[in-house]
Formats: sequence, C-alpha cells, structure tokens
Amino acid sequence: MSLKKEQKIKRLRRKALLPRVISIILVDIILASGAVFFGVLAVLSMFTDTLVHHYKSCNAVVQIVNDYLADEDALFDKIIEIEKRSDAIGTVYLVDDDFNVINSFDNEKIDFKKEFSIFEAKRNLDKNGIFRNEVEEFEDILIAVENLNINFLNIYSLLFKKEILDEAIESVRSPTGWFALKTENGGVNVCIKTAYPVYSTTYNMLALIELCIVAVILSTGIYELKKIIFYIIEQRKVSKLVYTDIVTGGNNKEFFIKKAAKHIKKNQNYILIQLRLEKYRNYCTAYGVKEGEDLLEDLYNDLASLINSKELVAHLEKADFALLLNSDTDEKIEERVNSILKALGDARQNQHLLFSVGICRVETRRDDVENLLTSSGLAITKRSESANNIVWFDTSMKEEQVWERHIEDDMEKALENHEFTVYLQPKYSTKEEVLSAAEALVRWIHPELGFINPGKFIPIFERNGFILKLDDYMLDEVAKQQAKWMQQGKKLVPISVNVSRAHFARYDLAEHICSIVDAYQVPHEYIELELTESAFFDDKSALLETVKQLKNFGFKVSMDDFGAGYSSLNSLKELPLDIIKLDAEFFRGADDLERSNLIVGDTISLAKKLGMQIVAEGIETREQVDFLAKQNCDLIQGFYFAKPLPINEFEERAYGKTEIPQA
Repeated sequence: MSLKKEQKIKRLRRKALLPRVISIILVDIILASGAVFFGVLAVLSMFTDTLVHHYKSCNAVVQIVNDYLADEDALFDKIIEIEKRSDAIGTVYLVDDDFNVINSFDNEKIDFKKEFSIFEAKRNLDKNGIFRNEVEEFEDILIAVENLNINFLNIYSLLFKKEILDEAIESVRSPTGWFALKTENGGVNVCIKTAYPVYSTTYNMLALIELCIVAVILSTGIYELKKIIFYIIEQRKVSKLVYTDIVTGGNNKEFFIKKAAKHIKKNQNYILIQLRLEKYRNYCTAYGVKEGEDLLEDLYNDLASLINSKELVAHLEKADFALLLNSDTDEKIEERVNSILKALGDARQNQHLLFSVGICRVETRRDDVENLLTSSGLAITKRSESANNIVWFDTSMKEEQVWERHIEDDMEKALENHEFTVYLQPKYSTKEEVLSAAEALVRWIHPELGFINPGKFIPIFERNGFILKLDDYMLDEVAKQQAKWMQQGKKLVPISVNVSRAHFARYDLAEHICSIVDAYQVPHEYIELELTESAFFDDKSALLETVKQLKNFGFKVSMDDFGAGYSSLNSLKELPLDIIKLDAEFFRGADDLERSNLIVGDTISLAKKLGMQIVAEGIETREQVDFLAKQNCDLIQGFYFAKPLPINEFEERAYGKTEIPQA
C-alpha cells in the first residue's frame, strides 16, 4: 500500500462522527430559528397594523372632540357615528385631569379615579410586560388594561405573555383595552374603550403561520436525521474497509493496533507475537499467487480458532501475522507457540511450512503497540542467529537498530567531511623481512563518538549500498597519497584496496577504477585490487570479464580471505588472479597444528605452481613467520610486524628508519 493511500485511510478511520452530527443539529436549529423568526415577524406585522388602526381611530375621536366640544349635540352625533362605523371604538368618555367623568357616550359608568389613576395604569403596564420606556415614549397615550376577564394590552403581551392571549381568546372573542388621550382643550381628556376583534381570517392566518413553522421544523429535522443515519452507515462501511485485510478477509494491522491498545490499557499481562511464514515467495512461485493467498487465509482462520475471546490475531503484510496472547511463564508461552506452529503445519500435510516467531512482552499499560510490533519484528530478524525458531526480544536488539540508524544518518556527512581516514598495514617480505607492500584499511573518526571500529559500520554499509561510495573514496585517497609520494621522489610500494562484491554489478567497473587512478597519474602496478571470495558466487561471467579487463589495464588482482569459504579451489581454477591472501583463521588456535601446517604448505605450493603470489595475514608470532619462510610464502601481514598505521607513521616506517622486532 502506498504511503498516500495509507494516510488517506488513516484520516477516514480517525474522522469522528460526533462533529458531523453536531453540525447537522446546529444547521437544524438555525433553520428552525429562522422559521420562527419569520413567523413572529408576520404576527408582529398583523398586530402592528391593528394597533396603528386603533391609534388612528382614537386620534379621529380626539379630533372630533377638539372640533365639536362646544356643540354637545354635534359632538354626541359624531362620536356615536364613529362608534357605529368603527369596529375598534367601543365607548368614549370625556374625563378631567383627575379622571372624573365629564361626559359619557354610553350608559356604562366608570369610576376613573378608582380604576385609572396614572400610577395604577403604569403599574398595570409594568406587570403585564410593557417596558416603561414605551410609556415614556408615548406620553400622550396611556394604555390601561380593562379589569374584566382579560389582561390583554398590546403586541408585547402577545410576544412575552402567551398565557394572557390564551386567556383572552377563551374568555371573550373580542379582547378590549383603554386609550387615554389628551385634547386641545385644557382639563378635558378622552378615555376610549377599544375592542380587538378576532376574525376567522386572523385565526386562519395564525394557524397557517404556525403550520408553516411546524412543517419547516419537521421537514428539516427529518432531512437532517436521514443525514445522520447516512453518516453512521457510511462510517461503519469505512471502518469495515479500513479494518479488513484484503487478503485474508480478517483483521488487518490497523484493527490490531487499535484493539490491542485497548486491551493493554485494561491489563498489561499480554505478550505480542509476530509470526512469519518463511519462503512465502518460493511458495507462490511453486503454486501460484492465488494459492499463496489462499494459504494465508487458511493460516489466519487457523490462528483465529486457536485463541480465546480476550486475545487478538491479525494479518500484517506479506506472510506476517500478529497475535496478542495472554501472558504466562516463558516456558509455557513457548509450549503454546510450539503447539500453534504444529497446528499450522498439520493443516497442510503434504507441504512443509517453516515459521519464525518473534516475541515481545508487554511491560506496562502505556506500551505503544506499534513499538511492540517493531520489537517483535526485530526479534524475527535474529532468527538466523538462533538455533530455535522462537526468538525473544531484548533491549540489545533495539540498541543495535538505533546504532545502525545513527550510522546511516551520519555516513553521507562523514564522507563529505573526510571523517573516514586511511590506515595502512604494512606487508613484509618473508625472507628479507622488509616492507614490500601495504593494505589500505578504513577507520572512522567520528566527531562525537570518536574512533568507530570498522566491524561496526562496514556490514551496515554493505547492506545499504553505501559501501560503493566508501570504496571509491578509499581508492581515491590511496591514489592521491601515492601521487604525493611519487612527486616527492619516494619509492612506491603496491597498496591494496578492497573492492566490494556490490561493485561487480557494474559492467564498466574496470573503466571506472581506471578513471579514479588515472586522475592522479599513478602507475597501475602500484594499485592492487582485493576482492572477496563471496563475489565469486554472484555472476561468474561478469566477474571473470571484469578481472581480465583490470589485468589488461595493468592492475594486480588478489583474493582476500582465501580458504574461508568452500569453493576456494574452484576459484583458483576459474579466475586469473595475481595474489591470494591466506585467511588468518589458518593460523589461529588450530587444535592440530601439524595438520593445519600441512594444508597451508600444500596451498602455497599449489598457488606457486599457478604463478600466484601468496600473502599470509593475521601473523602474530615468530614461529609462524619462520614456518611461512620455509614454505616460500611471499609476504606476511600481521601484528608481528605492524598493526594498521596512520599515514604519517607508515611514512616513517616505509621511508625512514625501520626497526624490525626481534624474537
């Protein structure tokens, strides 16, 4: 799976449903609020029109009083006429400033002093929800509430005192109120009993508005509920897609990481196992990819049947499986794992299946599952170093990985900063015991870690391919140093440089080496190229062709660690080598020294007959030197004569006064 696709799936998996539901609810609330708002505006518009109509009618009465106050009969006729004509005007009273009745245009008598004092009117106004600033703004209009069956006044009561409207509709079909207005005649005021008739059209309009509001809220609610249900179904589908392995149809790595984390938080008494089917690619080659995937599916189903409900299994990738099992003693865990492996093997009786197992114990409830998987995977990589196919993880494995990561992070910068230093180990002639050649060895002087042993970084470079750059760097440094000595008039000795087996994948390797050496105009005879016997196991024809080209260019070619492998004689037959270097193990701790010396002697004799020079490396004692001299070995390399030396010390030994250690 590509990194981009993996990140997309992770985003889908982590996309929470709750924010989407909350957003839907908020949208629904906004739509419902909008419907209510516009409904209220419609009601406000209706009652505002009613109030404006009432106010205009009352002003018409005041105008009649102003015009006809002196003519009582005309005044009476005009007011009676307007009462009959207007459905808003009920009864009109003329009162003085103390609310004493001067005249009335109805038989109903009201004690205005008792019922409509200014203070009582204001108190009633406040009690029924009218803001006091409304009274102050319309200081010419005093609105009082009739103290009958209803406390209905104006639009504010409708909005904020719904119970008043309900009571008014139930008690009377036409709620009433009072307007108290001043006239142009001092001491004469008009009190008008007004009616608020409720027509069927008004009821119908209010019902329609309410129905529209309810319809909007219900429709939007149903629509948003469908969206929520759709999102829930979609989330479940995505979760199923994200957590299902496409090969086995069971749980995948994402599911395992999520569920295992929950299990561990509840109880840390678990072990995490990573199980690998070895040679799965060979199986697919022999039986086909489809059969290989069927095998993985069968293995998954078998593993799932061998665990309990509180344990987990998942297919990770390729032929790797992860299990989270209940913890026990190491012995019982290994017994259970072996029984699982036996059950898996018995499932395919006609096919031999080989498994490797890495086990990592959960230490705390805060342990990260991905780190545990990494640790168990590291344990599997150490399978080749163990006689058992079950390997337990320990911290040294992680330290090794951290070290390798640190080395790989620093290697490019080290090459640029010339942190890799050339050391030269002298090679002495056997009989004359004079410095006759040398081998270039690399040393890494790290600015923080100091001296790093080659055994700690060379294998890493060989695995990651950086060895190609390092070999070129060493060849360049050696050629540069030889050129410097040549310019100083010093006698050159051949210096051997290692050529890793990875180089032989280049079809133009010989030309590439020539270009490096020729840049410093160093004669090719003073550069010896060492290759290891392991290179012989790659492409024989390519190796043979490259060796021939190097020899044609005048380079000497040697084989390092001769005798360490199992095809040495075949190598001598196939390759036109100039020099062979006897492996140091020939001379270390042999139980039967006579037998070992016999093999070394015959090997030297054979090489001589083939016209090759012999170099014995790892020589540390005088007895070894004397034996090799008798066997006509050409050169000796080892601590007896000299350890690997920095360039300046080598110069002193090669071109200065040289002292040979004595026995």
